[in-house]
Amino acid sequence: VISDLAAADAENLFALYDFDGISLLPRGGLTEVLRDIGLEKELGADLPAFARVAFDSHSADSHFLSPNEFKQLYYRLMHRYPTLLPRSPALRVTVYSAKNLPPADVNGKADPYCTMQLVGKPHIKTRTRHLEKTLDPRWGEELTGCYAYQEGDDLHFEVVDYDRGALQGDLMCSCIVPNKEFHRPGGFDGAWPMTLAPELAKLKGYNPTLRLRIQVTAFPEPPPRMTILVRHAEGLPPADANGKSDPFCSLQLVGKQFSRSTTTIKSRTLDPVWNETLTDKHRYEVGDSLSIKIWDYDKAANNDLLAEGILDGSQFHKPGGFDGDFNLQSCEPKYSPVISIKVLVREVEEAAALVSATASVVSAAEELEEADVAVA
Repeated sequence: VISDLAAADAENLFALYDFDGISLLPRGGLTEVLRDIGLEKELGADLPAFARVAFDSHSADSHFLSPNEFKQLYYRLMHRYPTLLPRSPALRVTVYSAKNLPPADVNGKADPYCTMQLVGKPHIKTRTRHLEKTLDPRWGEELTGCYAYQEGDDLHFEVVDYDRGALQGDLMCSCIVPNKEFHRPGGFDGAWPMTLAPELAKLKGYNPTLRLRIQVTAFPEPPPRMTILVRHAEGLPPADANGKSDPFCSLQLVGKQFSRSTTTIKSRTLDPVWNETLTDKHRYEVGDSLSIKIWDYDKAANNDLLAEGILDGSQFHKPGGFDGDFNLQSCEPKYSPVISIKVLVREVEEAAALVSATASVVSAAEELEEADVAVA
């Protein structure tokens, strides 16, 4: 049995060298496939003879390989050369969840699944499993098979309601994530807004989002540009009938919605302790300020804003960053909430460490020179 990842790799290799687009791979195409996967380094001058034998032993007509014949050959090659096949996909996409989907069934729910394809390449399409009776599905699946990805390709996502017995489900919403948002160090990690299908556009109050992680494997995963340690907050106003709140903290670079990160939720407290480290999701630039908001989590309705503030970039874009208490503005005037955080910019800290190390070397050299003079 061939895995989904290997099947996707085989299909992409076949399509790449099906020069005439007739779903038949010529003899010369197979030789190029074998070079592509790195077999020439393994076999050297024996590659042409190997390609000839492999082609003749799998082709029924001795002129072309069909898709199934090629998959059989791919399967044998994969087991003979496990370090070469399957290849690592050019793109890794994790579909975590969707929120605020419109209802598609008579029960007021839906059975949603998510599809993904490269824009302009409809044959490269993959999907999650479907989840029953929910408008806030959590898939948590990595979609594989993006071997045809090239720089400049946008990604098209659709959330579809599964309909048992039908050839295809009903489109609920869709979105296109532009290449520039993920073809970069760090990729994309966040919630992307979706557009309702035309048949559902008249529904009010539905603003669906899709939570994604997209990474181009050619880019090594760099450390974040900025880290924020959220320690604790105190003096928050109550938002619930029990005189408490269920607070969580959200951080975002001002004007950059996809840099948003959140802490966990702390139940029934006005003085939450998090001690959690969040990042800028590789989007910090010199001059950016940091928006800090604390919310009361409400499972049945919209979250309530408890306190907010903006930490100016000049307060943390310096060696040592910002480390201490920061006063927030409360929605209730009689409360004066404070949050304890530590904000560091990696490039600034690295530059400061280099200066310090250089100074230590110079100091050591001067001490050694002074010692030599004293001995003389």
